[in-house]
Formats: sequence, structure tokens, C-alpha cells
Amino acid sequence: MIQHHIQQAIVAKLATNQTLRFSELQPEEIDNKLFDYHLKQLIASKIVKKSSDGEYELTPYGRKIGVSARLNMKDRLDRAFSVLFLIIRRKNGDWLLYRRKSHPLIGRVGFMHARPSWSETILGTATRVTKEQTGLTASFKVCGHGYFRVFEGENLESFTHFTLLVAEDVDGELEVNDEFAEYEWDSNPDFSAKDMLPNMADIVTLYQSKKSDFLEKEYRL
Repeated sequence: MIQHHIQQAIVAKLATNQTLRFSELQPEEIDNKLFDYHLKQLIASKIVKKSSDGEYELTPYGRKIGVSARLNMKDRLDRAFSVLFLIIRRKNGDWLLYRRKSHPLIGRVGFMHARPSWSETILGTATRVTKEQTGLTASFKVCGHGYFRVFEGENLESFTHFTLLVAEDVDGELEVNDEFAEYEWDSNPDFSAKDMLPNMADIVTLYQSKKSDFLEKEYRL
């Protein structure tokens, strides 16, 4: 992500204009050579491009960054992380659970998750990630959505915008290919156990309601 304030300012200004000339982009207080250096850095990074008539504009990648270029690290971390929670069950009723091997919430047990991508549907992402990480073949349906905030004391551990997906008749044998998690089948898990992620009982309640509801909750560890 863009770190230097001059480059951030360039991208933010171009985000509110179709095209601008060098003189229109450059602030009066910044030296020509310094400004030209940072502009060329953005061009090399394929964030900005120069047209044949000498004007500058954002590339498609640059447009995705847009005005958010000026967000600092804290602002970025305060944004909700988009995630797909995957409830995966065998035909006999077993639940697929995983134990985290990385932060945040290392050591806690929860449901498998995946990160949505613009390039495929969320159902496609869920099916693909499940196959890649567990070897299981699964067909998902949407079961709910919402926001979770988890605090350790007064410190925010995680802030997620989630979509809950469910696959109830998966096929195949469990073959784990995930360095960040340990997986296992459980026929009768205690979703309120101390080593469970704090939102597990609420996720299961949302799933069992069969209503595809919205849920927003806050948890304290």
C-alpha cells in the first residue's frame, strides 16, 4: 500500500478528477524534482499512468485505491475484515471444526473460513477453498450475515463482516492442506466451551434458525 504522503496526495487528488496535468497535480510547496520522483514511483507501480497528451490519470488498480490512499494504518485496521464462515457437515451430522494456529485468537476452535474475492462468487470461493484446504467436495448455500467485534479486555482483537455459508452433505475424505489450522470432525461439539471462538454459539443459532438473518454482536474475552 502507498506509504509516502506525497504519493498518497497524488492518488487522492486524481481520485476526484478524470485527468490532471503535472502543474495541476503539484503542490506549490514541493520541489519539482521531488514531486517528479514520487509521480514516477506511482507510474512504475502501475497506480498512475500518463496519457499521450501529457495528462495523468489513475489506472484501474489506482482507481481501486482512490481516496483511501490517505488512510493511515490504524484507519485500515479499524475497517471490518470481510470473511466467509463455512459450516461444513457430513451426512451423518458431524461438524467440521478447526483450531487456529495463528493470531488473532490463536488456539481457539471455530468453523472454517474463506476470504471473498471479486473474481468469483462467494459460493464458488467457498467450494474452491474447501477443496483446496480439506480435500472435501461441498455445495454451499447462504445462511446469514452480519458483524462481529471481539475484544481482549479493552483491545480490539478482530472486527469482521461475515457471510455465513452452509454445506450439509459434503463428500470425500478429510485431507488437510492448511498450515494455519488443524481440522477435525466432531459429532457433538460443545459450542460454548472455553476453547471455542466466542461467536460459535451465536453462529450455530443463526444456522439453526433457517432464516438467513442479520446478526451483529460484540464479545469480551
